[in-house]
Amino acid sequence: MRLPGRGRRGAARGSRRGGPLARGNRRVDRERLALRRRQAKRAIRLALVATACGFIGYHAVRMADARGWLSPFRVREVRVVGAEVASPAVLVAEAGLIGEELHYWSVLDPYVHRVRRDPLIESARFQRRFPNRLTLEVKERRPIALLALERLTPVDETGIVLPVNPFHAGWDAPVLEIAERSSGSQVIHGGRVRDEVVAGAITWLDQVGRRYPELAREISGMRIDAEGMLTLHLVHASGEVLLARDTPVDKMGWVDEVIRDLQKKGVAFARLDLRFPDQIVVAAGAGR
Repeated sequence: MRLPGRGRRGAARGSRRGGPLARGNRRVDRERLALRRRQAKRAIRLALVATACGFIGYHAVRMADARGWLSPFRVREVRVVGAEVASPAVLVAEAGLIGEELHYWSVLDPYVHRVRRDPLIESARFQRRFPNRLTLEVKERRPIALLALERLTPVDETGIVLPVNPFHAGWDAPVLEIAERSSGSQVIHGGRVRDEVVAGAITWLDQVGRRYPELAREISGMRIDAEGMLTLHLVHASGEVLLARDTPVDKMGWVDEVIRDLQKKGVAFARLDLRFPDQIVVAAGAGR
């Protein structure tokens, strides 16, 4: 049996326990709402200030330009640094700088991208010289080989064709001749070497140049026959070096040591054969 008044007293005690908690929650909600309102007002004020500053700044720059106040900062000189083969005037024209009104603070990225599209240019960047000068710093591509096609065709280590005279005085690249590939249409498409055999030979020469630069400078010519055998001709040696297409680049370090040893002994060689694993076969020449 339920005693009279027991339920009402229990309800009263429950309401007393829940009352302060409910009031605390409502106070927290009001504080959060006030904080969001303050943040919204601050964002609106900042947006209005930024819009006003942009509007005022835009018209102030236009007025200053119209009155000639910005003339001392207008770009009047563009120097090109690093161009040995490419024409500086052509690079400036390719960048689209001719006839452009640029200032010291102008955005230059679009002009840099245009210069980089030149096949002779590997990298490019602008340096600003206060108050009205620019310096275009470029790094040119250099040939890794001269392909013996209808005419000698310079290509760099990535296989890009360099549209310049192959007999440039500052270039020292070996002539690469590949059997059954004497036409440019067989090897080159879209200004780049697409033939796998030729591309592999270019990659091999690049690896030799990176690991054995002195030996790479000694290579004057390279021929790949129909069976895939590589024949190297050296500048200061009358003999030739024979390799297979899968001969590892590390073995070229042996060639350098063998040639040095033969030169010390005064022994001339007709052929160094690297096609055999773990050995080099030396065929002595007439000057033995």
